[in-house]
Formats: sequence, C-alpha cells, structure tokens
Amino acid sequence: MKLLPLFLLCFALPLPGWAAEKEAAVAKVNLSQFSFGKTLSGAEVTAESLKGSPVIVEFWGVNCGPCLAAMPMFNSLAKRLESKGLKIVGAHSQSATDEEVQKVAKSLKIKFSVTSGAQHPLQFSGIPHSAVFAADGSMLFEGHPTDKDFDRAVKAAMKTASPAEKASVVEGPGAKADGPLVAERTWTNADGKPLAAALVKVDQGKGTFRRKDGTTFTYEVAKLSSTDQELIAAARQP
Repeated sequence: MKLLPLFLLCFALPLPGWAAEKEAAVAKVNLSQFSFGKTLSGAEVTAESLKGSPVIVEFWGVNCGPCLAAMPMFNSLAKRLESKGLKIVGAHSQSATDEEVQKVAKSLKIKFSVTSGAQHPLQFSGIPHSAVFAADGSMLFEGHPTDKDFDRAVKAAMKTASPAEKASVVEGPGAKADGPLVAERTWTNADGKPLAAALVKVDQGKGTFRRKDGTTFTYEVAKLSSTDQELIAAARQP
C-alpha cells in the first residue's frame, strides 16, 4: 500500500526530456512542407500567397462541434490581425462534399480561406488542431487552439511579420499617413479571381491598390468579396 502513492507519482511527473523532444519535433516542421489542395472559400491559398507571412493553419471539420465553436475566435483573429500580415487557413479535415463545406463556411461567415485536401507532415488524431508558423515558415506551435501556448505562439508569430511597406500614395480620404490601409494580401474580385496587392486608400468607394512591383490600380470596393469588404471597413475605423 505504501508503494501506491509513489507509483502514481511516477505517472504524474513528466518524462525526462519530453518537453525538449516536443520542441525539437515542432522545430523540424516548416510551412514549405504543406500543400493545401483546393480552395473552397475565400482567397486562393498557394505557397506564394502565404510566403513571408505569419500563418495559422486550423484543421477542422463540418461535423466537429468544438471546431465550429472555435470559428468565431478565428474570425476575430482574422479581423484584428489580417491587416497586420496574418494569414489563416481553415484546412477541412473530415469526409464531406465541397458543397457541404462551403455551406457551413457561409453560415459561419468564415472570414478566411477554407481548403480541402491538405497534405502535411503532422501527425494528430483529433480536431480542432492548430499549427502556428512564423513568417519564415518555421512552426512555433502545434496543438489544440484553446491551449494557452496557442495565444503565445500567435503573438510570437506576429512579431515576425514584416513591417508594412510605406505607401508611396497616401493622400486623400481613407488613407493612412504611416502606410497602407491593409498590408499586401490576396483579395478576391467579383469573378472570384485573386488580386495580390496592398490597399493604399479608399476614396468614393474605390480602392487604390499597390502591387509588389510598385504599380497601382483602382478597383471598386463593392466588387470585392464580402469578407474583403468587411476587412476594409474594419481597417478604415479610427
């Protein structure tokens, strides 16, 4: 009987080196090892669209109650941090048709890209499951999105985001004096085609966008996706 407490204590204590081994395993994973399959909702997800940005990959499913319950939190993250460079990918990971996934994404008003058919080196048995990456693609966290280390990893990832490129054209209504309204990202136009650019300003319903090569173009905000319009509205708030 006296041995029982000691026996239980052995199981209560972490195994030597376990934390270090876990950190080492996380450090070996890079976003470049991921492919995301088909984009079902939001801006198209490609290796190029994620390059150089802090990224959250959220593995979820339409038949997973905890996954659906977590979506408002991820929507909030997208609203607050997407303009600062964060990219969120909702990688659907259950058996469901594209139409079923799109229907749920629409009903939840998911404000980030949703994909199906993701390929990756991670090994996990349950969802929701999150992976957080720094701008250089290194993985900072893998686990449940309610884990306290998830928030820490997101904050650490955001510190790796490149400073917003200074805007060459910022005069006029709806402009910010210290840079673009929204850092470079992939927008979705009325035809569902991606537009990669930073939003410099908005004037009389038209946005001025700047590409990586420095060229600018204008596009009507009303012709962008509803998610893009909501992001712009949030960015224009004082």
